[in-house]
Amino acid sequence: MLRTESWAWMPLALLFLVGGPSTSNGQQESVTDILNPIVEAVANPILEPVAALAPIPGALIGAASPFTSILNPLLQSALLQNNVTQFSSDIVTNLSALVALLANAALPVPPYLRPDLEAEKLGFAGENYNVTTSDGYVLGVFRVRSRTCASYRAVVVLPPGILSNAATFIYIKENSLVYRLARRCFDVWLITFRGYLFGRENLLLSDTSSEFWDFYAYHWGSIDLPAQLKFVSEKTNSTRLRYMGMDQAGTALLFMNHVHGQRYQRLLASTYLLAPIGYLGRLSSTAFATLALLRDVLTAAGALTLHNEFALMNPVVHSVFYNLCGRISPITCYYLFQLLGGQTRELNYPFFYYIARNTLDSTSITAFNYYLQQVGKIKYMAYFDYGPTENMRRYNRTTPENVNIAATTVPCSFYALGSDTVTVPQDVLDTWNALAPSARSSYEVLPNYNGVSPFVPVNSEGIYGPMIRRLEADLTGIP
Repeated sequence: MLRTESWAWMPLALLFLVGGPSTSNGQQESVTDILNPIVEAVANPILEPVAALAPIPGALIGAASPFTSILNPLLQSALLQNNVTQFSSDIVTNLSALVALLANAALPVPPYLRPDLEAEKLGFAGENYNVTTSDGYVLGVFRVRSRTCASYRAVVVLPPGILSNAATFIYIKENSLVYRLARRCFDVWLITFRGYLFGRENLLLSDTSSEFWDFYAYHWGSIDLPAQLKFVSEKTNSTRLRYMGMDQAGTALLFMNHVHGQRYQRLLASTYLLAPIGYLGRLSSTAFATLALLRDVLTAAGALTLHNEFALMNPVVHSVFYNLCGRISPITCYYLFQLLGGQTRELNYPFFYYIARNTLDSTSITAFNYYLQQVGKIKYMAYFDYGPTENMRRYNRTTPENVNIAATTVPCSFYALGSDTVTVPQDVLDTWNALAPSARSSYEVLPNYNGVSPFVPVNSEGIYGPMIRRLEADLTGIP
């Protein structure tokens, strides 16, 4: 049996056995082509039985939730409301910066990808703007267009995917959704939600304060999304915007329409969403179902150490993630992402060196826990549940208000991902059926993809093609 110390060298050994760093064009060295079948032959027999254990009954999670939530009053009164947590978080932040500085000296992490600059490298026209929300968040907005189009067929708005940012749909370079749309003469806008890269500035708050991180999907939908849609509409002189995205883009849309009705919805002509998150009760990922049970522990840890930030973009965490997934052993993360989100071959891991520059991105503990609160609750979508006391203070009621999904009337095309264990197809279908009748444009299952696939698909035509074809059909009026 190998000694414990020997196991620590396994990821480094994979650097040499599996192909090492990706080349500049996103292709692995030729040794990978030879050894991948060997690695898969070893990993798949391990992965399959583990994945078979993944479904955890939602009813069990729902039954356990009331017992874990008894910590909420303690956390809100003793932890979240005093200066001790600010002090301890400042210490962790400063130590992290120092450790990251030393780590980067040995294994430097490349700069973040900025969508307008990456577009320019590929021959497209890129622009960047800032939009300031009513509560002071400064959000980066990026525009990408083809230089060869005499005119543009429509304006397409792309929100970020979960734990990502405005660069979500540029991660496989020329075959990315952004460039596919731009080549077809669409005017493409990439927007930002608070907390992510390009959304970490506030005119009144520092991102090392707990107040900065006091948000969740409600704020993305009720404040961030309307401000940016209004900006894009005015900039392009268009009130027929097309909205295209994944997972949390759906949550933000549903919140916007619940809060504002037709006020901003009227700026949209249609929407096209991969695995949009409305209902999430049937989630069957072991990792996320376990986190759902531990969400109050996450709240405590976040308050004590990281200003309530779910700090995946913490310098130390980001360095570890980039060097493991982007430099040392991309194939390790290939299997890790399957354990998290469902088995699939649609993860283009030679591009992990590129995507790892901007992901996994930070969000707030509250934003992450918001989704975990829904696990095990079938056909349930509501505001964040802070517990009876805090709910009364914030909402003037002891329980959170349900979100009226039927307030969404704009035509919606939903695409469930058949291998996704987080946003499972039945939850996507239930959400689609809860929309207003006028909004139920189309529903389709794409069978070979999981929730990570939209970032780095192997067959990009298979996942982006259906949305683009539907968009073009909507423009011509031909089904």
